[in-house]
Amino acid sequence: MDDETLFRILFIVIYIVFAGIRIPYRAKSAGREPEKKVRNSKWVELLMTIGILGYFTTLILWVLFIPIPLVPQILLPFWVRWTGIILAVVMVPYLLWIHRTLGKQYAAELAIQSGHSVISVGPYSRVRHPMYTVFIVFSIALAFTTSDLLIIFFAFLLSIPFPWVARQEEQMLIEQFGDEYLQYMERTGRFFPKLRR
Repeated sequence: MDDETLFRILFIVIYIVFAGIRIPYRAKSAGREPEKKVRNSKWVELLMTIGILGYFTTLILWVLFIPIPLVPQILLPFWVRWTGIILAVVMVPYLLWIHRTLGKQYAAELAIQSGHSVISVGPYSRVRHPMYTVFIVFSIALAFTTSDLLIIFFAFLLSIPFPWVARQEEQMLIEQFGDEYLQYMERTGRFFPKLRR
C-alpha cells in the first residue's frame, strides 16, 4: 500500500469515528426547543457556509483521488502529516468527553436550553469553548494530513469565525447568568487554558 492510500484510509476512519460521536448528540438536540436562541451575524454565517462547503467539497475530491485543476499539490514532510493524524486522533476522545459533560445542555446552535446552568467541570473547568477548540484543531490537523493546499486554506477559513461565535455565546451567557458567568470567565481561557503566573 502506498503512503497516499494509507493517509486516505486513516483520514476516512478518523472522520467516521468523529462523526459517530457527533451525529447522535446533534440528533438528540434537534428535537428540543430551546428557551432562548441567538443568531450569528450574517457575515459569520456566510463565512462559515463558504468554509464548510469548500472544506468538505475539497475533502471528498481528495479522498476520491480527483485532482482539482490549477491548484498545486504541496509536498509536506511526513512528520507534519503524521502529526496531523495524531492531533486528530487525540481530538476524538476529547470530543466525546465534551459531549458527555454537556449532556442535555448541548445545542447545535447558540441557545439556552431548559434547565441550563454554567458548566465548569471536566473540559469546561479550564476552557470555556473546548468544542470550538476541537473543531479548529481537528479540521486543521486533518487538512495537513492531505498535503492539499486548497483543503488547508478552507480549514483555516473555517476557523476564522469561531472567536466571533464564542463572543456572541459568551454575551448570551452573561445575560442569562450574570456574575456567575463573569466569574467563570475570569478563571478560564476561551479556547485554551489560561496561563497562570
